[in-house]
Amino acid sequence: MKNVSSSLFLCGVLALLGVGISAHGVASESLTLEQILTKIDERGQTLRAMSSVIIQKRWTDILEEFDEGEKGEFYFLREQGKVYLRKDIFQPQENTLLIREGKVLYYQPLIKQVQSYDLGQRRDRAEFLLLGFGSSKAALKEIYDIRLLKKEEIEGRETYSLELVPKSEKVSAYFSAIVIWVDSTLWVPIQQKLMEPTQDFLLIRFQDIRLNPKMRKSHFELKLPKDVKVVGG
Repeated sequence: MKNVSSSLFLCGVLALLGVGISAHGVASESLTLEQILTKIDERGQTLRAMSSVIIQKRWTDILEEFDEGEKGEFYFLREQGKVYLRKDIFQPQENTLLIREGKVLYYQPLIKQVQSYDLGQRRDRAEFLLLGFGSSKAALKEIYDIRLLKKEEIEGRETYSLELVPKSEKVSAYFSAIVIWVDSTLWVPIQQKLMEPTQDFLLIRFQDIRLNPKMRKSHFELKLPKDVKVVGG
């Protein structure tokens, strides 16, 4: 089924609202969970923008295999207390997920359609979707029960893997647990695993991460052809 990964990610987005750097680093000693969360928190205080290549693929447990996967780009910007997110998938089928000004927009060029969702009272929760990219320690603890798993090397980079179990029943209906692999030098995730109750999961890897690149709010606008239909709120 096409766009399964993006559709699953979109469902998780809506539930949550109701990531190759050239430098390598190795931590000199193992840190506690509280120390790691503090490092993430400190990074978040200086992180205004981020861009990366994003590669995601979905594992189907009953088939014991991944789908063909998707590749694109991911961006976020924090400006004047507001959070803007954009995920552009280029392969194998184009689609864009955009969050700004209290709206979630999901654009599928192939069928010339945009699905629109109004966040309403939940617009301030958009930042929680970052899952370690600028998320505060307090915000993470509020939404998840967090457990430190282990140190692990991902593409030659040392990481700490953390398991986040959603406290919300609405979120856990989509994702029973989320594992993030936090780079021990950058203190942002370079991989995420979104586990479903069925044991299927979505694996997301962030490559070529750029922290605080120059970015304008206009990048988080959708320029649509006239024949595109907008559905939803």
